[in-house]
Amino acid sequence: MSIITNIELFAGAGGLALGLEKAGIEGVEFVEFNHAACNTLRKNRPNWNVVEDDVHDVDFTSYKGKVDLVSGGAPCQAFSYAGKKLGFGDTRGTLFAEFARCIVEVQPKMFLFENVRGLLSHDEGRTFNTIKHVFEGLGYTVQHKILNSCYHGVGQKRERLIVIGIRNDLM
Repeated sequence: MSIITNIELFAGAGGLALGLEKAGIEGVEFVEFNHAACNTLRKNRPNWNVVEDDVHDVDFTSYKGKVDLVSGGAPCQAFSYAGKKLGFGDTRGTLFAEFARCIVEVQPKMFLFENVRGLLSHDEGRTFNTIKHVFEGLGYTVQHKILNSCYHGVGQKRERLIVIGIRNDLM
């Protein structure tokens, strides 16, 4: 069985990346802007390739055709029920475009995009439809589902939107 490889954007302190690691997926690059989060990643996984930089400034072209999965959860404050819900009017709300750029540069077999449930209903669903349309325009078949962590062995209620894309030529 071949190794599945991954680039993680908006890695934070590694919650999603650790889950992928437990699933047998090997991370090749972890991009995070926050210094404290990068320190946490480096302390917990000293062998990981942590790139502490603004995602806008990271070039992914060297991974073209070499990585199976791009994953990440772009900052969610722009869509969260607890936030101001400014959507694309908040610069954090446009960071999905950097996720899409990574997909264009890497052309992975699949992607996993995670965000808050509120993204689905933001602006009467138009925001999510725009994001989904962008991903489909990149040549991916896209599906999404709301998952609640309390039904998957986690001791908290945390609903998350999970968006999976599979490259059309693999379908």
